[in-house]
Amino acid sequence: MKKLICIFFILTIPTYKVCLGKKVKKLSSFEVWKKSFIVRAVKRGLPRKFLLKQFKGVSLDKSIIDKDRNQVTASTTINYKKWMKKWVGSKPNRIDKGKIHLKNHRKLLEEIEKKYGVDKEIIVSLWGVETLYGKITGKYKVIRALTTLAFDKRRRAFFENELYSAFKIIHDGHINNKNFLGSWAGAMGQCQFMPSSFLKYAQDYDGDGKKDIWNNKADIFASIANFLKKANWKQSKAIGLLVKGVRRKRFSSDSMRSPAEYNKLGLRNLDGTHLDGNWKRKIAIIKHKNSPMILRGSNYETLMKWNKSSLFAALNIVLMEALK
Repeated sequence: MKKLICIFFILTIPTYKVCLGKKVKKLSSFEVWKKSFIVRAVKRGLPRKFLLKQFKGVSLDKSIIDKDRNQVTASTTINYKKWMKKWVGSKPNRIDKGKIHLKNHRKLLEEIEKKYGVDKEIIVSLWGVETLYGKITGKYKVIRALTTLAFDKRRRAFFENELYSAFKIIHDGHINNKNFLGSWAGAMGQCQFMPSSFLKYAQDYDGDGKKDIWNNKADIFASIANFLKKANWKQSKAIGLLVKGVRRKRFSSDSMRSPAEYNKLGLRNLDGTHLDGNWKRKIAIIKHKNSPMILRGSNYETLMKWNKSSLFAALNIVLMEALK
């Protein structure tokens, strides 16, 4: 009977182990969550012993929660023109470096372009936007970062899945925990895939048995191309056109409009000339101050599957167009 009472209390009071009213051991809410996560991860196929070993010594990083609440792409106070100038950088700037990389890796990029049906310029552009061509890949421990975000309640289900995927990447032998570094949000490698995207899209292009998006250019470029191919990228089509408004006028962003209709609404090319062409497009708004707008092209929605940010789209429009 005493044993049954003990079990009842253990199951009904998640932060304590209690037997006949006597406190035996206090568990923090983090430890309770971790134990629960391990049970669920084991059910999905990962060994319990492996999970316990990988979780050993992993603590929460409160600075990551602050970053999650204050993301650049969601800000309405940043001045677009000043931020863009800093982002492009000084000579040789991000565009100059992109042209050099496009030239140096042309043979490989053309081979991948042909195989996947994805423009080599967007492969280099995404590489440049995400990590400055592999220079800035993140110094956060991916497991710790994802553990923090998974424990946090804002997007727990999403990040629990990413954490499981990260453990699977280690378990499958693509990288070890020690070298598993990335962004504060868990994006990894030179193309900054989230772990779940890695499992879906990463490629072992050179056939060495590993999908190495950290150091292997062939795997990196092919993985970017494979993602875009699966997201329905249309070769030789545009992401969009950057435009500016020459007068204040509110209008719906849901309507398809021709160049003539946008001209009447006061929109112009960035150089001030009138819009022309035989097309109809919707418009996308960038939240930052003094920012242009985007007339959405055939590949805009595809790029949104990579990152749902109009600013992200604008960065790739700027870079991709300069690489052509």
